[in-house]
Amino acid sequence: MDSKEGISSGLSWSCPSEISSLQKIVLAHGGGGTLMHRLIKGVFEKHFSNPYLRQHHDSAIIDLDGVRIAFTTDSFVVKPIFFPGGDIGKLAVCGTLNDLAVAGA
Repeated sequence: MDSKEGISSGLSWSCPSEISSLQKIVLAHGGGGTLMHRLIKGVFEKHFSNPYLRQHHDSAIIDLDGVRIAFTTDSFVVKPIFFPGGDIGKLAVCGTLNDLAVAGA
């Protein structure tokens, strides 16, 4: 990446500690780690706090007229689109099922 994209060219994709002080949302915030949790707690919970968000799950369980429904959304970006041994369909299904299983669905 170059500096136009919010990260100086001296940083790598490994998400070094210096990146935690960024004032912009960057790709590393979507990695499911510390940066993502700081973003959720510091921005989203602050402005959109509700019982579902405070569960900190990758999915939501809602009650609709006594019926509990679990749902999740996700996205997977792969570059190149075709890669050796890769199966984007399996990745999408397994990732989604994992999110639901972790929530107890």
